Amino acid sequence: MPRVARVLTLALLLTAGPALTATTSTKTTDWPHLRGPQMDGRTGAPGTFSQGPVGLEVAFRVPLGSGYSGVAVADGKAVTLFADGEADWVGAFDATTGKEAWRHRLGERTHGRDGAHDGPLSSPIIGGGAVYALGSDGRLLALDLSTGKVAWEKKLEDAFGAKRPHFGFTTTPVYGGGHLVLLAGGPEGKAIVGLDARTGETLWSLGDDRVDYQSPAIMTLAGREQVVVVAGKRIAGLTLDTGSLLWAHPLEEGDNVGSSTPSFMGEDRFMLYASGGARAYRVSKTAEGFGVEELYRSNALGGNYAPPVAHEGHLYGFRGNILTCASAETGERVWRSREPGGDGLILVDGHLVIFGAKGNVVVAKASPAGYEEVARLEALDGSSLTWPSFAEGRIYLRNLQELAAVTVRRGAAAPATAVAMADGAPPASSEFGRWLAKAAAADSPQAQVDARFGEGVRTPLVEGDLVHFIYRDAGANDVGLGGSMIDHGLAEPLLRLAGTDLFYRTYSLSPVKRWEYHFHVNFEDWKTDPRNPRTVPALEGDDPLSELVPAGYQQAAYLSEPKGARGKMDEFTLSSKILGYEKKVQVWLPPGYDKGKDRYPLLLVNDSAAWIDKGLLPRVLDNLVGAKKVAPVVVAFVDADRRWWLEAGGSRTDEYVDMLANELAAELDKRYRLAKDPASRAIMGGRFYGFSSAYAALKHPERFGAVAAQSPYMSLGSADSLLKLIAERDPASVRFYVDWNLVEERNIDRDWDFARDSRSLDEALQERGFHVTGGEQTDSFGWGGLRERLDEVLTTLFPAGSGKSVARSGGASR
Repeated sequence: MPRVARVLTLALLLTAGPALTATTSTKTTDWPHLRGPQMDGRTGAPGTFSQGPVGLEVAFRVPLGSGYSGVAVADGKAVTLFADGEADWVGAFDATTGKEAWRHRLGERTHGRDGAHDGPLSSPIIGGGAVYALGSDGRLLALDLSTGKVAWEKKLEDAFGAKRPHFGFTTTPVYGGGHLVLLAGGPEGKAIVGLDARTGETLWSLGDDRVDYQSPAIMTLAGREQVVVVAGKRIAGLTLDTGSLLWAHPLEEGDNVGSSTPSFMGEDRFMLYASGGARAYRVSKTAEGFGVEELYRSNALGGNYAPPVAHEGHLYGFRGNILTCASAETGERVWRSREPGGDGLILVDGHLVIFGAKGNVVVAKASPAGYEEVARLEALDGSSLTWPSFAEGRIYLRNLQELAAVTVRRGAAAPATAVAMADGAPPASSEFGRWLAKAAAADSPQAQVDARFGEGVRTPLVEGDLVHFIYRDAGANDVGLGGSMIDHGLAEPLLRLAGTDLFYRTYSLSPVKRWEYHFHVNFEDWKTDPRNPRTVPALEGDDPLSELVPAGYQQAAYLSEPKGARGKMDEFTLSSKILGYEKKVQVWLPPGYDKGKDRYPLLLVNDSAAWIDKGLLPRVLDNLVGAKKVAPVVVAFVDADRRWWLEAGGSRTDEYVDMLANELAAELDKRYRLAKDPASRAIMGGRFYGFSSAYAALKHPERFGAVAAQSPYMSLGSADSLLKLIAERDPASVRFYVDWNLVEERNIDRDWDFARDSRSLDEALQERGFHVTGGEQTDSFGWGGLRERLDEVLTTLFPAGSGKSVARSGGASR
């Protein structure tokens, strides 16, 4: 799922009437831009963490609104960008109390597209009494820090012919010597521009490279202060005052630099950090001027928007959400830690300050010896992609709902370590808990493990409402557990029985009894449970998951190989003029179709590979239609595009559903004997395509009279359009089946929750008066649950004996 990056900014300016004049630089105790006073993610603040135990406490929490902006802090004010549902804003808050000082309208509300949340994408900068902020629409403002009064503004599209990137303008300018430099992305030599910081007047411009979401950075390399820029075809070092080229290095074709961030490493070196990995470069003096060489490429870091920080010969950052230490000299990994997760970190007083998973702010030593946690506090309800800031003894955090400040206090009691034994350990009173205590006290704990968990012992262990996940591997140093009991994308660490190869973690089963899970071994390989023979396909990817089912569970008979007559699979390719690309369509024809002349109802299924290969829907149809539980029906499976999120609630959803209703429907009518009235046609999809299914029927009730949407996700950008259609349509025109699970796909740090979205759709339909069946299921998400409800889906849409109609009278059913 795409997310945009935010990078560092700098301005040291002062308001003087309608223009700004440069004065003294911001105090080093401030944090005037996203990566600190020196734009390298570091600040000294000696004694903050290095003089004995420290504690953390929340100083304030301020409800804001959505946005990816960082927090700039200077002269007693904390400034950030956000959307409140009506507009995008620049807001200044008292850095000690959180009280709002002022806000200024930055532009129309930025509507998140294709997975991005609403709100601004860039970060503000502060310097010398001035704030600079760039809106997603390209409006650049210079504001007085004290009052919020506008000194000057400039529109990038008007001034430079810049084209708004897909997600919106994200770049942030940098300041040096009275000049602002930013990546405007304009054509005809206006990709990179230099502005007079006092007035906003354009002083110079150059380049035609494509600019997406990159930002420049100022650093001193080979004795020369310069601005390092990353564009589509090259990295370059420029002078700030004239834009003169000091050096350039070409990028290879196919390099993914759309959200790259240049990061200073020291000793004339910098790192180009992108989602795919990290590269180190050195700039040196030559007889002709300056030269640049690539030192190495490293996969130890990457898959994350937060650039690393350098400290005493090492780099500290993330690989995905795994905290990692790497050698600054070679890029080779030194250590990695599953704790604390997260997406951003800075360096304060030789310590890492991390905005960890689930809203935790974590302080850990920056040491090549390994991960050692110093302090931790759950500061917000969920983290975000935004990095921390630090000023005057306080850590500033932003997630997608709030701004918070956390005060550092010395002399507090030392906190618990990152993974306390109580976290994931079974109750001491449980049978497994008692066995662990006995094994730990034995002369040979490994012998106890061998005796208890020998060959043939099935896992997980279920003990009442507890489930104990077990993994044995003598070669494992770290084992994590991922699955439907945990936030998406995370893996919780298993505990290890000291001196043995046994790893374990305990959860409560109640009230859900079915789970899908897998193990993450040594941070590398995802593996199924070797002691559990039950597996199911994963929702994403080709590797299976292990499945935990309740005692006495029996798989639905309709998922077995059919014994009677089977339907026939047909196939064709649709060349869509609406979409501009082809769609593979596979069609299931019921037994007897070739021998008769009857017209059949139609079920259109989105995401064919998922439902054919993982959902086993053709097999289900063979069994249920053959058993006369489901009326004979023609089923068309539509292939998902490589960029499926655009069709499934994203920015091309309207085009996609128009293709289904018009081009595909017409082609199916030409090829097959189909009943053409909308009451005989239904559309179906799960998760993201559950949204598209509902959207298609509401936009085209003349084509589809019923919808089945399982665990529909509403947050890829088109939810407002869907809710508008619900309000406009006749409730009798479309009948709905909507279901979801008590435990659904969720991630508190990204602020998405499939259960929340499904409920919101269900409630909106019910309130409008649509006929809705289904509802919340006491289950957890995954193909195991989706397949278990296919009989209900199909008998609801096409009950045997109902003729060819799929429509019934309107009115809510629950």
